[in-house]
Amino acid sequence: KVMATRASVIFKEKGEPVFAMYKHYDGYPEGLGEDLKSIISNGRIVNGLGQNRTLSSTFNGYGCMFATIIAKLKDEPGNVYICKISDVGQQGEDFIYEVNEKGEVSYEMVR
Repeated sequence: KVMATRASVIFKEKGEPVFAMYKHYDGYPEGLGEDLKSIISNGRIVNGLGQNRTLSSTFNGYGCMFATIIAKLKDEPGNVYICKISDVGQQGEDFIYEVNEKGEVSYEMVR
């Protein structure tokens, strides 16, 4: 029997949780953790968009960066869900990640 490696991600701005995401499988650091870092490191946060922009290389503020992460991770029905902050830690997660407005990713193993 194959078990899912579940994870939640809390997106924070100025230290405050904005929203959360639940990922049903591949939530381990070598999977989701590396995906988060890769998506963030390929872009830069700007204030206002110029002509030279692509979804992967430019984030028009923190909200845009957070939305890009969801867009890049969501490639099929299921697996990636937006959830309430209060759901974090209640979904059988193995890992809980935090992503802040600076693009820093951290995590803790919870079981």
